[in-house]
Amino acid sequence: MTTDSNTRPRMHDEPLFRPWGIVDPAFWAGPPAPPPPADPPAPATEPAPPVSSTVADELAAIQAAAASDLARANTLAEELDATTTAARGERHIDTLRVREVRAYLVHLTGHHDTAVAWYLHVVHLHADLHGPSHEETTLAVRRAYSMWKSLPASDAQRLAGDLIKAFAEVPGAGAQAIQRIRGHLGSLRRPVTGGTPAAPAS
Repeated sequence: MTTDSNTRPRMHDEPLFRPWGIVDPAFWAGPPAPPPPADPPAPATEPAPPVSSTVADELAAIQAAAASDLARANTLAEELDATTTAARGERHIDTLRVREVRAYLVHLTGHHDTAVAWYLHVVHLHADLHGPSHEETTLAVRRAYSMWKSLPASDAQRLAGDLIKAFAEVPGAGAQAIQRIRGHLGSLRRPVTGGTPAAPAS
């Protein structure tokens, strides 16, 4: 992941958890974890309804603004969230899409605690609106995991418990993500090998 002069992640280098992008299947990259107990096959889920054209246009403008002025993009997203929530309520796909974008923008600012809180808020909204086994909820879990895995080691270790607690309420994808979190934590705690070569024995 590239950074600018202020070490802020660049938007176009974040393919794993962009709300307006596609979750890359490689987000599970890493040492394989033991599979969780098999769950019954999930029933087919209805796709989420499309976002309204008005909100879609506003989100496109926010995306364009974020490429050059992250502070303005955050302000626009906050204003759109307020108007969309007032008009449609929290349990509406338009509101959810706006909050997905707000979560991503907060991550770009480097406020990791707040970013984790936003991503988990989005997971809960999807689970409430669509159901915990819905594809949209699964994607929200994966984006939250991917964002968490990108954090510096100290923040990832400190915030892991928040994700584990939230994912425990989401069957299927949540259980898989918890295993991946624990595997990643284990890799962070292992001492680094290599480094300075040992001096030859005298």
